[in-house]
Amino acid sequence: MLGITKKNETAPAAVEQRATSPALDVFENDNEFLLVADLPGVAQGGAEVTLEHDRLVLSANGVRKFRREIVVPPSVEADKVSAAMKAGVLTVHLPKRAPYQPRQIQVQSA
Repeated sequence: MLGITKKNETAPAAVEQRATSPALDVFENDNEFLLVADLPGVAQGGAEVTLEHDRLVLSANGVRKFRREIVVPPSVEADKVSAAMKAGVLTVHLPKRAPYQPRQIQVQSA
């Protein structure tokens, strides 16, 4: 399962805006992890998703500012992670790597 850590950032004192942690649902099936975050007040294209090493970072600046880090297991296929935003809901697909399958190697005579 994914480990979830919160990192809230507070806006500068001059601006009366506080960082929040959005509601985040995590689902898992045989093929992928699925993250669904409710981001009310965040415009289309206003969310940012970054995957660096074993951390997935969700952040946005909108009516509410937020940042959330999620520890991603090594079974995730990093090159195939995708994200989409629709009507204030961010969906992140984290496909799992195919399970290791041993293969027979034929020995050829020299």
